Amino acid sequence: MKKVVMLVAMVAFLAVATVAFCNPAAPAGDISMKGPKKGAVNFSHKVHIEKAKISDCKTCHHTFKGEGDPKKCSECHKLKKDGKALDIKTATHKKCKGCHKKSGNKEAPTKCKACHKK
Repeated sequence: MKKVVMLVAMVAFLAVATVAFCNPAAPAGDISMKGPKKGAVNFSHKVHIEKAKISDCKTCHHTFKGEGDPKKCSECHKLKKDGKALDIKTATHKKCKGCHKKSGNKEAPTKCKACHKK
């Protein structure tokens, strides 16, 4: 009887570990990106995953290889262009605003004050 209980416990543990490993959790909820001139932009991963149906991290995190956590935009994109990557303002405006316009979704903001809250 003890062997059966141990076997069931091991199978259950392996099943949970496999699911956890193969299906990484969605990223943390809201993040706030502060801008040097305009107000901060609050970003919700949950809204983008659920409402916009974005399921692939690479949609926004273009350098993501599928393992570990994706880099923050600011890890590559700095306040000023450094010759290696676009500055953070240009990069986020191209990626975010471009995607919002392309989606055709009227709820997706494209005007400054819709994203930048003071």
